[in-house]
Amino acid sequence: MHFIALLHDRTPGISSAEASITLRGNDYKTWVAPELGGVQLPVSSIAYAACPTSRDIYLEKVEGRVRPPTWDRYKGRVIDEIYKNIHKTSSAYVASCKTKDCDLFNHLISQKDGLIDQAKKKYQTAYDSIEPKPEASEIEEFDKALYKIVRFEAEITSSILDFEIAHLKSANPDKIFNDFFDFNTDFALTAQHQGFTIPSTPDFIFRNIIVGDIKSGKWQDFFIYTLVAYALAYEEHTGRPMNCGVILNVELPPSRLVPAHYHTTIEQLSDYHRNRFLAIRDRKLQIIKDGIDPGKPDDATNCVGCDFHQTCWGATE
Repeated sequence: MHFIALLHDRTPGISSAEASITLRGNDYKTWVAPELGGVQLPVSSIAYAACPTSRDIYLEKVEGRVRPPTWDRYKGRVIDEIYKNIHKTSSAYVASCKTKDCDLFNHLISQKDGLIDQAKKKYQTAYDSIEPKPEASEIEEFDKALYKIVRFEAEITSSILDFEIAHLKSANPDKIFNDFFDFNTDFALTAQHQGFTIPSTPDFIFRNIIVGDIKSGKWQDFFIYTLVAYALAYEEHTGRPMNCGVILNVELPPSRLVPAHYHTTIEQLSDYHRNRFLAIRDRKLQIIKDGIDPGKPDDATNCVGCDFHQTCWGATE
């Protein structure tokens, strides 16, 4: 997650989008229509736009079918938690150490097992529900991948901190850290007019100018809708604009010692993206309101990875 702080400094024109954005979350033009009032969905359910007809939302919310726990979903939740734990552990450490003793890199490395165990323990119930269980080799590979994340974030964070300490005559590690790594990972938003369940909590908000979400595995173009949703929620909740967002896309190839962030860029959340998201949101809320099955897509080409693939296409498709 601290990778984003470096990315921010290398991305020009972050604030230039403000004048061109007219669809704001605190403007009634973006609010859910009165006839859809009372219908709410989590941001994740609206923004996950993998099904062309949105039949997945009908099956889950109207028919009450449960999305089965999966190994990939469990891994994604643990990865999210690892990043947040690294940030909180770093913040607590620099707040308690003196400049002459500040060694954030070795502190985080010494805490790696605890950081990993803490994240996995939080989602132990989800893991227990997975069937079939992953192979021992898959668990070992995942543990190695989590260590890559801890090591990489420790390197980035401590290097920037040490750089600032090195060239400032009077250096305060806590202040340096909070200035450069100004992440809020617990910003709970209320956005009832957007049709979102309460609270809506993005993975992080950086310096109150960039909303962020962590996604692991293969990149999907609809990821940007998650950012738009949280931007609208932030604007409704605070009354302040949120022009930009970033998906921290985490891939963990065994061919390198660091995570890969190929697709991670800071995006301007334009009216084009906002309009498309609002159409998806209203479509899904309407499906729930009417309780009418929208039907499956014309073919299964775009249904790879859907939790309800077998429901729509059968075991042999």
